[in-house]
Amino acid sequence: MKSVSGMVFCASGIVLMCCMDAVAKALGAELTTFQVVFLRYLGAALWLTLWILVTGATWPRRSDLGRQAQRAALLVVTASLFFYAVTNLPLAVVAALGMTAPVYVTLLGAFFFREKIVAMAWLALGLGATGSGIIIFAGQSRGLEFGSGNLLAWAAALLAPLTYAVVVAMLKHHSDREDPAAMTMGQSLLAAILVLPLAIGGWPAITPRIAGLGTLIGFLGAVGFLLLIHGLRRLPVSVFAVLDYTALIWAGLLGFIFFAEIPGPQLWIGGSLIITACILNSRRQTAGQPASQN
Repeated sequence: MKSVSGMVFCASGIVLMCCMDAVAKALGAELTTFQVVFLRYLGAALWLTLWILVTGATWPRRSDLGRQAQRAALLVVTASLFFYAVTNLPLAVVAALGMTAPVYVTLLGAFFFREKIVAMAWLALGLGATGSGIIIFAGQSRGLEFGSGNLLAWAAALLAPLTYAVVVAMLKHHSDREDPAAMTMGQSLLAAILVLPLAIGGWPAITPRIAGLGTLIGFLGAVGFLLLIHGLRRLPVSVFAVLDYTALIWAGLLGFIFFAEIPGPQLWIGGSLIITACILNSRRQTAGQPASQN
């Protein structure tokens, strides 16, 4: 029952976070990337402050400040990379490249911890790289060529999964020590403070559209992250990663409905290779875990 509720929480959180990305893409047409990131985290902090006041949930503790600051810094980097990418590239393309996060973890383990990369891991790395290459280079023929702006967007789309993978691992590690609402509220407030110096200049006139979308992005980010944390407390990260593959479907649907983005065959071919790579990588890690001693 615990695993079922965890899957429901994670699946719901993934949908809301995909919706948040769509709102970020809409805001990116009028605001800078750092301004969008600031609204996302300030809004989340305010919504969660209201939640804590109404429900009587636990406030962030001073003893958790160091962990929250670490996550906040990574969240700012991840959101800045991802929001810049979705502003300049189709939602589904960025979502597909975002699924390479588990592959990054394998490379990091080999580089920093000298973990041996076995044959299945090499196969997963090869499939992930091939899938990413198909999406990127075949995308050039569909009007997504490397321009001065798009080159940075492609780079951001490729780097965002790296920091996202670290964030998910930290959330899983810290979720047993902190209350979900306090955890999300504290890191969101710190993230807003960290990005404020980069977002402070050049604001346009605040129209009802910007105000509405700014309020919505904070709400979706707050509730989506809460659901993900609740789910991660009930599920292994590897199971969450499989659920995270559904983000490609939601991103493609939202991109089609709101931005008239029609995913090409290279997205589904490349995305399928990336998903296969992540499944192989997940099975390799599961097979390599020692049997439980309990």
